[in-house]
Amino acid sequence: MSSGGLVVGLTGATGHIGGLLLASLATSPEVAEVRSVARRPLGRAVTGLLHGRSVHVCADVRDPAARQALEGVDVLYHLAAQVWQGGGANGLATMAEVNLDGTRNILRARPGAVVLVSSAAAYGAWPDNPLPLDEDHPACPNHECPYGGHKLLSEAICAQEHRNWAIVRLAAVLGPHADARVARTVQGYRLAVPAVRGVRQAVQWLDEGDAVAGLQAVGRALVAAGQGVAGEVFNIATQDWLSAPEAAGVAGSRVATVPRRVLLAGSRLGKRLGVTPFGVDRAVLISGPLALSVTKARKVLGWQPTRTSAQVLSDALARGWRGLPFNRDP
Repeated sequence: MSSGGLVVGLTGATGHIGGLLLASLATSPEVAEVRSVARRPLGRAVTGLLHGRSVHVCADVRDPAARQALEGVDVLYHLAAQVWQGGGANGLATMAEVNLDGTRNILRARPGAVVLVSSAAAYGAWPDNPLPLDEDHPACPNHECPYGGHKLLSEAICAQEHRNWAIVRLAAVLGPHADARVARTVQGYRLAVPAVRGVRQAVQWLDEGDAVAGLQAVGRALVAAGQGVAGEVFNIATQDWLSAPEAAGVAGSRVATVPRRVLLAGSRLGKRLGVTPFGVDRAVLISGPLALSVTKARKVLGWQPTRTSAQVLSDALARGWRGLPFNRDP
């Protein structure tokens, strides 16, 4: 740590959460410098907030340049990931390289501490999931969702290759800076809320500000002492969750219940036709209840969400999607 404060590393700095976390870190009195990495340059709006305390490098997380940019930071927030599988014969292999080899590469930068940002998808959506899921529940990603599988493997890589780490499993995040494609898809709730026949549903929508505050709470605790935080997994989500009828009530629509195979087949077709950025990899996440407990985060970190899933979803529906950024690769 420099005499003036922490030197913080950040991957995925041009994504939805990464961009917000970058702005928050770069204006924090605890932070002397932020070294960020992403494949794209920072937007002008973000650059104007950084007050010269951020150094940004355009690089793929698999590249030596990414590792060199993050060398020896006090704490590293690793958010960079390929969220959706690309097309073509090598789409899945490339996604695995980015998510797994990229994680190995940036860990070799030897940061003092690592906050690895994972996903609720690592648990998997299964009909017999308890409500809510705590961190001791076995993680079992749905095989149709490679992103969830990659997140779980990245967690294992982090545990194997670093000694001072914490993992954050985030619920789905919405807010004024959400990717336009995600926000547009959520608008489909105005027509109908999809549900799988014979399966109860429980979904959470986390406010973007609460997500950033949760990540920083983990990072602060890890750097301060690590006791009770190092080597731990934390859920960051809302206190509540929504069933399909409750989500339809917020949207003023109805529930469209279909067999699981029909839902997955329809999602494949929608992705192929370009109707939605989501395919079977995201549709499968309503195959069972997927709501996370935040009791551990509240007790250990003193963090708790300020907004409910219903409030976050309602605001997203009212806000629409036009004018929002495209901050994820398709």
